[in-house]
Amino acid sequence: MMNREVKELSPPPGLAAPFAGECRYLISLDFDGTLLCEETHRIPPAFFEMMQQWRAYGVRWGINTGRSLPYLMQDVHPRAPFLPDFICTCERYVYMADEAGCLVPDAAHNEQCAAINAAVRARFAPVLQLNMQHLALLHPEWEWEFAADDPLSIEAVDAATMDAMAPDMNRLAATDDTISLQRAGRYLRFADARFNKGTALLYVAQRWRVPVSRIAILGDGHNDLHAFQTLPEAFCAAPATAHPEVCAWLRAHGGYVSPESGVLQALRLWAERSFL
Repeated sequence: MMNREVKELSPPPGLAAPFAGECRYLISLDFDGTLLCEETHRIPPAFFEMMQQWRAYGVRWGINTGRSLPYLMQDVHPRAPFLPDFICTCERYVYMADEAGCLVPDAAHNEQCAAINAAVRARFAPVLQLNMQHLALLHPEWEWEFAADDPLSIEAVDAATMDAMAPDMNRLAATDDTISLQRAGRYLRFADARFNKGTALLYVAQRWRVPVSRIAILGDGHNDLHAFQTLPEAFCAAPATAHPEVCAWLRAHGGYVSPESGVLQALRLWAERSFL
């Protein structure tokens, strides 16, 4: 399947499973630590069986991730017998399956996101670089680097280091109300506040005319909080391995924290409440 280079804003190779009729329910899944299980680094085969069985109820599913499309496809293609019905990458870009199952980038939406993100980079990257130089002097114990392809993205050596850096990153983001902070594990991105996992998912739901009350959102990182907060009427859940702050937020706001890792248990519970 990976016989050609995958590029952001271009159609990913492969097909979603056949789907007929009205889209009545949506499932939005974070990838790392959620759909891709932390313990096994696998997607359970039972998940794909479940998605096939639920087609009859009008259920479509997608991956909503901070990863870029090329980086995501590296791990999806070897593990998935078919592609998701939609993909949201970099917490903003949208790809949706057409009638043939091809995932088509939403050109107008994605071009707008790209143009706005480019403007944010031009304005905020120098500010971020100066602040990070200062923090590097104050905290030489922090091991981190800027992402090779994005001057607004920071990669720490591990999640614990990012936890230590987070208060300073939050303070920096708070100095500009047009900027949001997208954080997951050891990764962090400064971005335009108008776009996040929640707004990307809402865009997909509106295109397929699915009410928010018929959406399930599963995620384990801080950037998933944007989706939970943007679509509070959805079934919002996290696996047992989610960040403690994400679990605490869900418990405080009527969400669900699974006693298990992965997505299967939470999805079964949602289905039983919704259509089974």
